[in-house]
Amino acid sequence: MIIHTLLAIADDTPITLTDLTVSGWGRALIFRGLAGERPFTLTFDDCREMRWRIYAHLDVSEPTPLVEFAPGRDQHRSPAQMLTGHFGLSVFYGALHAHWHAA
Repeated sequence: MIIHTLLAIADDTPITLTDLTVSGWGRALIFRGLAGERPFTLTFDDCREMRWRIYAHLDVSEPTPLVEFAPGRDQHRSPAQMLTGHFGLSVFYGALHAHWHAA
């Protein structure tokens, strides 16, 4: 999965998303998650167009496993695709940033 390369972690490291902040009326999507036990943030900046699919069994009290991730191409050239246990997302974005947080 490409996100493992982006975070420079082993391919078999489980990734879960724990929170989402939408900023600037949708211009920025800030996902917080865990790669194994390590907290990280994945931010899509300058979002222009997105498509959400929320699954009916969503339980907002639980983190959601990241099933598939394709980063697309920045500068709005092709959308990133995310599939989780709770939702699917396709988003055209300007820049993608990932960084680690202190544990």
